[in-house]
Amino acid sequence: MSAGPDKFPLEPLCRVRGIRLRKLETEMKACREHWSDAERQRIEATQQWEQSVRQREGFAETSWRELFDQGAPTGEAMNRHECHLAWLDQLIVHKHAELEQRTRASSEAAAALDLASAAWRRAHGKVEALGEMKQDWLRQTRSQEALREEHGLEELALRQITSR
Repeated sequence: MSAGPDKFPLEPLCRVRGIRLRKLETEMKACREHWSDAERQRIEATQQWEQSVRQREGFAETSWRELFDQGAPTGEAMNRHECHLAWLDQLIVHKHAELEQRTRASSEAAAALDLASAAWRRAHGKVEALGEMKQDWLRQTRSQEALREEHGLEELALRQITSR
């Protein structure tokens, strides 16, 4: 299949690269949405972890004061206090593990987005380069057509002069 004189010879490549660019744009959009969700979940996990730390600190401070407000605490009261602190510590550990998992997921999603963005930039650069090549080809084609037209007019004028 040869391109006609009025058709850019790399037009099929332009179409293929355009299709690929749109596909990469779709992939990049999906990666951006995935990263956005992962980042939102990481932020929520951070807030939950911070809240569990504040909850433990608040309980430790207020319950300790309450234990000694009415004299020496009983062994049972101390045991309940320590059990509740241990439960809050476990909650903090659980929330921190969840935070680490969400942070990893967010980092992985960010890396995938970076890769998708880099692939899109490369593809976009190739499409831009083809666009510039097409513009150069169009300018050159117009210039050649103008030269042919000028040459044809010169020949016509020369024939008219020689035929008189």
